[in-house]
Amino acid sequence: MTPPTAGSAAPAAAIPKPAGPRISELDGLRGIAILMVLCFHYTPRSGPLSFLVNVFQLGWTGVDLFFVLSGYLITGILVDSVGRRAYYRNFIVRRCLRIFPAYYVSLIICCILTYYPSFPKWGEFLRLGGWWYVAYLGNVKVFLDVAFPPLAILTPLWSLQVEEQFYLTFPLLVWAVRRKTLAQILAVSVVAALALRIALTVAVPRNMFGVYTLMPCRMDSLAMGGLIAIAQRDWPHWLKGRWIGWITLLSAATFAAVILYYSNSDPWPVGMRTLGYTALDLTFAGILVMLMAWRHPLLLKLCRLRFLGWLGTISYGLYLLHVPAELIGRRLAARLVTLTPSGSAEFFVSLSMALAMAWLSWTLLESRILKLKDRFTVR
Repeated sequence: MTPPTAGSAAPAAAIPKPAGPRISELDGLRGIAILMVLCFHYTPRSGPLSFLVNVFQLGWTGVDLFFVLSGYLITGILVDSVGRRAYYRNFIVRRCLRIFPAYYVSLIICCILTYYPSFPKWGEFLRLGGWWYVAYLGNVKVFLDVAFPPLAILTPLWSLQVEEQFYLTFPLLVWAVRRKTLAQILAVSVVAALALRIALTVAVPRNMFGVYTLMPCRMDSLAMGGLIAIAQRDWPHWLKGRWIGWITLLSAATFAAVILYYSNSDPWPVGMRTLGYTALDLTFAGILVMLMAWRHPLLLKLCRLRFLGWLGTISYGLYLLHVPAELIGRRLAARLVTLTPSGSAEFFVSLSMALAMAWLSWTLLESRILKLKDRFTVR
């Protein structure tokens, strides 16, 4: 892999900064990430699409792509605004406006669906793990219980806790240190996350959830995104080197080797929980560089597809609501036809219901609340 030639690459000044207006190709990359997650959770085990089961089961990696993107975007916003008036307050308020309303509405929906057609049992829902998710500590609960929550409808939310814990702490680090020091800390964090995962794997080999759900163990993906954001501002020439392409290719090959060695596409084998995550995140980081710094024509064309951009726009609601949507779609479809559980037909029903619910969430709730963010600008 090599960067585009001088004639095809955009000049450095034309490379969009993440702290500016919404960037269409990043929406497209988000769209790819959420589509991967949907394919993972809706994997059809029978019917015409069943031959893709192993491919769909790799969709869990979409979460790592979200992490790299979050690290890139949030670091860009913070380093561009640090030192300005109400820096921390404005950032946190803007994040809360983006995250909390839809998140807590989704928890209400989860509670209702858990007990449907009976009346929701709010107290029982909270005792069964709901409180941890209300407090954004669900990922810690998963580690302590050595299991995903007994209410399966809450399972995907652990990654949102990882990101929220990052949002609360990282702005203080950006404020406290110089940008060059920040870059060094992020680089060390990549290595530290791998070391933590190895240590946890050795210390508690039967608890495979900690290395997957705890923020310190997943901070390498966030740190890689942050490093790209800083390099884009301070050392853009670094991102033009051919070594980016070779590292991306080597990382992708390493990730593929781990998958093939264990003959398993899930995130749980020892090799995946250690070196595998690092290789995966380096692959996604390299793809992000190729998109934002190299301006690779094929990646730009892909990420500018309208459908992917639309998916990226509603991706937060899609992530929150895709499991509830599957339950609702299954119940509604059962009144009309008989669908094979986890079949190809149910895949399309679940996907259609998820898209409809996420579009409603964006149109009626999220987009309206986001207008309030302008009162707390960080630029």
